[in-house]
Amino acid sequence: MKRYALLASLLIAVVVLPGSAGTGLKLPPVKTARLDNGARLFFIQDELPQVTIIVSAGFGKMYENRGNAGIADLMAQAVSLGGSKRYPGNALHEKVDAMGGRLSIDASWEHMIVSLKVLDRFREEALDIVADLVANPNFDEKYLDTAKALVADSIRRKFDDPAEIAFDRARAIIFGGAGYGSSPTEAGVRSYSLETVRETWAKHFTGRNMMIGMYAQFPFGEAERLCRARFSAVPAGAPVEYPADRKKALEVVASSRNRIYFYPKDIPQSTVVVGTVAPNIGEPGTYPLEVMNYILGGGSFSSRLMSDIRVKRGLAYAVQSILRCRYRSGVFLAYAQTENRNAGQVVSLMAGNIDRMAKEAVPAGEIAWAQKAISNSYVFQFDTPLNIMAYYMDIEYNRLPPDYSDLYLSRINAVTGADIMRESRDLFSPGLVTVVVGSESVVPDLKKMGDVVRIQ
Repeated sequence: MKRYALLASLLIAVVVLPGSAGTGLKLPPVKTARLDNGARLFFIQDELPQVTIIVSAGFGKMYENRGNAGIADLMAQAVSLGGSKRYPGNALHEKVDAMGGRLSIDASWEHMIVSLKVLDRFREEALDIVADLVANPNFDEKYLDTAKALVADSIRRKFDDPAEIAFDRARAIIFGGAGYGSSPTEAGVRSYSLETVRETWAKHFTGRNMMIGMYAQFPFGEAERLCRARFSAVPAGAPVEYPADRKKALEVVASSRNRIYFYPKDIPQSTVVVGTVAPNIGEPGTYPLEVMNYILGGGSFSSRLMSDIRVKRGLAYAVQSILRCRYRSGVFLAYAQTENRNAGQVVSLMAGNIDRMAKEAVPAGEIAWAQKAISNSYVFQFDTPLNIMAYYMDIEYNRLPPDYSDLYLSRINAVTGADIMRESRDLFSPGLVTVVVGSESVVPDLKKMGDVVRIQ
């Protein structure tokens, strides 16, 4: 589980948040402000003579569907190559290199992110660069064609990896090709026009859909002055939320209960992925589910899937479970990689261990082990200035209650066996989507457990 807490209403000009995460952990306090166009500024003062600037817009893979899958990665590549109107192409990177800076332009699940880190004396130039990238990206056919080739190549390479295929197909089935399930194709990425790319960027890099983070030595007043001077001209626009149809996804999962989706690939081992829809990050049931997931397969060699499938039986090269809860959607996935001859047995063992979480009370000792591990690792989520800034920005994006981070570990440590069984029942009762990537030799064993549906 990621760490978030809500930056309370930003209706006043400046807010100072407490730096405690509820465990004696003292985080640097953040100051915030809202620009005239609605952009939110987050500022943390640093002791070192450097400045890090992050601009995040609400758009990423969660916003995509079959009609525009891959466009977030395409835009990130196109801007990285093309730069901005004032800093086009190589001129951008030469300027950044001359300052000894570190520039990145990336697409994540929920955000398009432009970030630049430089020495303090280059603060003015750095703000100019980032602001121009945001407001005036140099989208040009030449750079866009190169970006398309790079993204298309990454798609090809993804389908060389059986695990990537299995995860991709499982998410696509569960979420119907949108959000978590959006799956880009080479043909799709190559079809996006320059105008479509420009319009998508302009729609999302607007004041009310944008956050600015700064980590710097100079005082907050200077940060606010710099940002108002550079970013206030960005159109206000409107906040954009990605669509999420949880009911429809759960119906897909339920209809897939007795199916095994099979992706044929002539390889010596199979990858098995099972998954379902998880609650969003604001649901109270996420706390028991986090403890459950650590016990099931998110923890160390002592987790149940690892102990049962790898340690005890030696059937899997890799085995793990993953719980991801986001603002409007969530997903649970468990996977294992095993020899083809063991694929059917591994599918059965994974399903059995998952079923136990919903039907049998977890012993107190296992719960205490998981709670201790989660508590002791919590601090490492704040191990860099960028992670601390991301913490403050993400809690705003996720609209969580003001006391979220203060109460996080106390709520984790209050989880009981009854809580885990109740939330696991809710999570797994619709069933699981099961995907197997492997050779044709696994099909007879898979047919013993359900209808085998071939996918490509």
